[in-house]
Amino acid sequence: MPIKINITDPNAIKIALEARKTLDGKIMILDHLHIDIVLDATKKIITTFPKDSFNDETYETQSEYFRKLTKDGVILPETIQAGNVFGSLQATYPSSSDEAVNPLHVVLLSTKNFIKEEFPYLQMEKEYEDTIEQEYLDPDAEDSTELGQVPEEPKKGSITPYYIRNYLSGYLSY
Repeated sequence: MPIKINITDPNAIKIALEARKTLDGKIMILDHLHIDIVLDATKKIITTFPKDSFNDETYETQSEYFRKLTKDGVILPETIQAGNVFGSLQATYPSSSDEAVNPLHVVLLSTKNFIKEEFPYLQMEKEYEDTIEQEYLDPDAEDSTELGQVPEEPKKGSITPYYIRNYLSGYLSY
């Protein structure tokens, strides 16, 4: 169920994110393919968690996200650190010096811009993974054979069966 954040300014920018609110008031943004973003407005902490498993792609996405927030002036780079959950990164955002600017709204806008920039790459990656999965699960007639159609031969491939090599003397001793 999407949440609504009321902004009283009629000239405000409207953004749409797939987000949920936790029992303690944190905002979870679930739009990205690799990471989940959690915003804690009371402590002013942004935390990113890997969606499925932690890998190089996940860390690179987290790093790019915080790099964008740093470039936008939303967070300070010295606040970026590892979280208390494996694979999570977190940073704090400062209070606004201007009373009219809500820092949470700025974080949400920068997050939306990051996801918007990443969307074409994520869509291309998802389509590629779907294509590869389709090729493995339902290959064309040209790319597959029925069981028993491939003739057996005594030797196939480049590895000769029963060819034992001696560890110390090398390959050509037998």
